[in-house]
Amino acid sequence: MKKIVASILTINLTLSGCSAFVSKTETVSASCSEQDATLQINGDIFKGSGQAEVKKGRKVAVMCTKPGYFPAQKSIDYSLSGTAVADIIGTFIFLLPGIGLFTDGAWSLDDTNVNMVMVSNGKQL
Repeated sequence: MKKIVASILTINLTLSGCSAFVSKTETVSASCSEQDATLQINGDIFKGSGQAEVKKGRKVAVMCTKPGYFPAQKSIDYSLSGTAVADIIGTFIFLLPGIGLFTDGAWSLDDTNVNMVMVSNGKQL
């Protein structure tokens, strides 16, 4: 009987909190409509386009700037991932999968490919 309980506990511990074992980051690709514009993804600076590795459980700020153009900005939100939903369901059966819900692996970004359209402000430089 003890071996059965030990086996169940071992399986429970290895399968619980799957979100805790999922990658905590995601790659965001962004580009500005003006190739020589300055692109920022969460403070990382690129010229025209770029990719940044960001945490999944945080909002992501994307901005394009260029003299003579209005700044183009976007905020990328996040939501529960499919793995997190499985953790929620698993929490009702075994308590431990809920641990994964407190990690960034439980989230996914709502958008990972951003194309920013810049509009001229009408001022010639």
